[in-house]
Amino acid sequence: MKKLLDKIKYGYQKFRAFFRETYHKHIAYMYIAVAVFITLFIEVLAGLAASDRSNMQGIIFLLGSPYVFLCNAMIVLMSLSITLLFRRRFFGICLVTIIWAILGITNAVLVSVRVTPFIGSDLTLIHSAFSIADKYLKAWQIALIVAGIMLAVGFLILIFVKAPKVHHKINLWGNIIAVIIIWVLGFGLINLGRASNLITKKFDNLRDSYFDFGFAYCFSNSLFNMGVIKPENYNRLTVKSISNQNKSAVNEEKVEDKPNIIFVQLESFFEVNDLAKVRFSRNPIPNFEQLMQEYPSGYMTVPVVGAGTVNTEFEVETGMTLEYFGSGEIPYNTYLHNNTMESICYNLKNYGYQTHAIHNNNATFYDRDKVFSHLGYDTFDSLETMHVDLNSKKAFNAKGWLKDSYLTGEVMDTLNSTSGQDFIYTITVQSHGKYDPDPYQPKIKVRGLEDESLTDSYEYYADQIYEVDRFIKKLTDELKTFDEHTIVVFYGDHLPTLDITAADLTTENLFQTPYVIWSNYENDYFSDGDIYTFQLQSLILKALHMTDGRINLCHQANLGKKIEEYKDELHILIYDMTDGDHYGEEEGEILYEETDLQMGTRPIQISNLNISNDSKEIFVYGKNFTQSCRIYVNDSRQETEYIDRNTLKLTDTELENGDEISLQLVNANDIAFVETDSMTYRVDAMEKSQEKQTKKKQNQKKNKKKSEE
Repeated sequence: MKKLLDKIKYGYQKFRAFFRETYHKHIAYMYIAVAVFITLFIEVLAGLAASDRSNMQGIIFLLGSPYVFLCNAMIVLMSLSITLLFRRRFFGICLVTIIWAILGITNAVLVSVRVTPFIGSDLTLIHSAFSIADKYLKAWQIALIVAGIMLAVGFLILIFVKAPKVHHKINLWGNIIAVIIIWVLGFGLINLGRASNLITKKFDNLRDSYFDFGFAYCFSNSLFNMGVIKPENYNRLTVKSISNQNKSAVNEEKVEDKPNIIFVQLESFFEVNDLAKVRFSRNPIPNFEQLMQEYPSGYMTVPVVGAGTVNTEFEVETGMTLEYFGSGEIPYNTYLHNNTMESICYNLKNYGYQTHAIHNNNATFYDRDKVFSHLGYDTFDSLETMHVDLNSKKAFNAKGWLKDSYLTGEVMDTLNSTSGQDFIYTITVQSHGKYDPDPYQPKIKVRGLEDESLTDSYEYYADQIYEVDRFIKKLTDELKTFDEHTIVVFYGDHLPTLDITAADLTTENLFQTPYVIWSNYENDYFSDGDIYTFQLQSLILKALHMTDGRINLCHQANLGKKIEEYKDELHILIYDMTDGDHYGEEEGEILYEETDLQMGTRPIQISNLNISNDSKEIFVYGKNFTQSCRIYVNDSRQETEYIDRNTLKLTDTELENGDEISLQLVNANDIAFVETDSMTYRVDAMEKSQEKQTKKKQNQKKNKKKSEE
């Protein structure tokens, strides 16, 4: 034992001497070694997380694409080089290493649970991620992540206190020059790689690109490569010429039919019977397939696979293609967060339409509660404004998503809330991943999977879209007897995260989902055909002779052509409206004003309140209350009990004359995100109100006594 301890002690002393020699005299070797290790570690993690990749992904990447691996290691080295300017270099190296490790682990988790890797835009969704973490991760996994973060923070504090500083004086200017040289070399390698097509700036398939070009490069590219690429021939004359050309190509006809228009975006919905080898004990989507046989339908090319609902949403709403935006960019979180943009909502407003969004999930996810006002929506009916018992297990599926069956009532209520024409964009959620409920008894059995470990996930997914299919029938059945002309477009937003490859599909295309155009009245507006998501609104509006909007008009003028024949024109118009000089607008013209978005189809309102004389309980009365309503007194939240749609109760609250009482909605994280109504408490008004209530009760008793006599 003594000899063993002596050997360990000797080995430790040798390593310590080697570390000090390297740290103080040959620091460059340490930086290079750390950069290579981090790059290899991240790629190995990604390979382990992806079922369609080798567990040796990092080694394969190093040996198979040495130049691309070098570019990734160089990016890591560039981030490490900043620490050359400080004496606590070891702390700096540890800090940068842990940051890269966290990014790499996050990427591996996302590759595993949603297929799509970690992109720069995901950083803007951290607040939304907390609200759905429990749907993707088990409690022990969340606990492990929290423990890991705490351990990393503790380690960094220890290193900051204990780690050695560089004992010699730092040559600051010399090190600044060294950092500059490293960064110049890094950018040089990347640009050389792009010039030789070893790496690309724009990614067609985000997931494949991350494995082909490396996480460090792709993630960095998604952080800094934002916005629309400027076309080479962009100028005022070209923009005006394109707009005039499109106007002359579209016949201006009088709008005679203005039906209600409903888009129903079906979460992770696709034609499951296109799976070449998989068989189901029962057809999961019989109603949808029947609609496809009886009504105009086809396949729609979507921009994402496995995840990215909001980007399909963006293309459908705006008619813009994400091809010209940054790789992995989410325009909801970049452009639309602060800017308005042409959309189907704005295009329909001049024809008298009121515009509504319905989503049976949290309003704050993807910041829809802010973004929808920049797309021209008048109302937004979300989970928080729906009259659903949030404590009912029957209302939610095994993963905690609200069932889509509730959407039928919300759609009908929205249609009945106005006297004119409505456009409704409905976003479903029930069939959202992750598909690993435990325990779960499937109703539909699945066979034929090569990887039998996926059977449980497929069976759960099949059950969910079977219920979604029933919702489709329920909605169309309701609308058949509705006395207003209505057109409904059902379509899937992307394929689910079930490790499906192109070879698994008879269509051999991961980016196609089915669509069908249903209507409750006879018309011959549409025919079968395959389209792109960004063409959908123009396909519908062209048939109705609604030509507002330059992007809409561009598609209408070219719908009979292949996209390659007019994509350059589309690119110029998209750039002009986003990062360009807005040549298409007249001087001082404001085309799209932000709407005053109302939460809920019908407004949530406070009308009055009453204080119980005996129990001192405060009852707040109004309209359209939900379980997500909270009462605030002078900006201080009160313990609020939901009684019914018209009544809320406060139990531990005392009011004083002049107190401001407001009503706010809270999201899944119990964070207030919108104030819907307010009133001022007046003692004299309350006393009069109580006197009225007392007299009313007395009169009721007298009348009752008289009637009995």
